[in-house]
Formats: sequence, structure tokens, C-alpha cells
Amino acid sequence: MTPACRPAPLAAVRRRSLRRGVLALAALAAAPAAQAQYGPGPQFLPAPLGYLSLGAGASSYSVSCGGSAQCDRVGNAVRAAAGIFVTPFAAFELAAADFGDSRIGTPYGDAEFNVRMAGVGIALTLDYGARFNGLLRFGVAQVQATWQAPWAWPAESRSTSAEGYYGLTLGYMLAPNLAAELSFDGTRYEAGDGVERVDALTLGLSLRF
Repeated sequence: MTPACRPAPLAAVRRRSLRRGVLALAALAAAPAAQAQYGPGPQFLPAPLGYLSLGAGASSYSVSCGGSAQCDRVGNAVRAAAGIFVTPFAAFELAAADFGDSRIGTPYGDAEFNVRMAGVGIALTLDYGARFNGLLRFGVAQVQATWQAPWAWPAESRSTSAEGYYGLTLGYMLAPNLAAELSFDGTRYEAGDGVERVDALTLGLSLRF
């Protein structure tokens, strides 16, 4: 792989924000262990039977820019998930995400690529007490990477592979069946002869039922 290029100023700011969000998620995820020594708090609502969540935010691609002076490895991400609890502590989940477009400048024009995934997995609950909750998610997904370069032939190429995906979601109950969520999701995708990684940090809502 060639050395990564220097991102544009806006992309750099968004990447720093993404890193700060991931660090905040990691710190909050450690809270249940600390809270456990004080015993469980009052429950804000009974354990849900399932959930439907939607979110949007920013993604970060690990792809090499090939020495290009114009390279944006940060995209606009959207995610969706639906789960049914099979035990009070675990749910069967369907998950999907679009990690947005990334752009690399070349002497012939811009090339864009996009990664999307759809998968099935397991979500494990994290107990934070009355209003806070979380899910640790992992599974297997079909991941599609699309490369578009109008000046090339063919102008569009795609690769599809089966990859593992992972996620961490932290929620705050706004109402008995509605939560605000901060989620970190990631997977891998095929890029040429290698495999790269893409992550996303999103903010959204979850409907519990």
C-alpha cells in the first residue's frame, strides 16, 4: 500500500470528531462494570421485546489515496437496525449501513467509491440503569464496494464479499418507547487485491416495542 495522503482540512476536522466520538463511546461502555458494585437501579420501563433504530453521521475509510493531493476519506453515513430479543440479554438483529462516498483526485478526474452492507447478527444488552442502555453488536454481512471513475473502462466496478461487522450503541430513553442513540459501526471491504476497513459514528433514534 502506498502512504496515505493528507486529507483536506474539512475532512481532517471530521476525522478528529469521529475519533473523539469513538473515545467517548469506549469510556461510556465501561460504565456498567463500575455501576454493578452499587446494584441495579430502578427500571425506567420493562425490558423491550424488540427495537427499530435509524441514524446518520460520518464515516471514515482506511483506503490508501495513492499519493493523490486531493483525497477525502470521510463520508456521510446512514444506518438502520431491527432486533427481536430472544432473551432479556440478547437480541437477533438485522442491520444495514451505507457508509457514503469517498473521493480521490487523479490527473484524469475524480474517482469515487462507496461501501454498503446488510447483515444478520447478535446484539448483547448493556445495563446502565434507569434511562441509559446499550447494545454490543456483531455479526456477518454482505458488503458491496462500488468504484466509479468516468474516465476509466469500465466506468463502474463492484466487488461483493462476506465480512464480519461490529457495533456499539449507547442509548438514552427520551420516553417509555423512544431513545436517542449514539452508535459506532464498522466492517471490512475488498479494495483491489487487498481488504480495507470502514467505520462510522452516527446519531439517531430507536423505537422500542
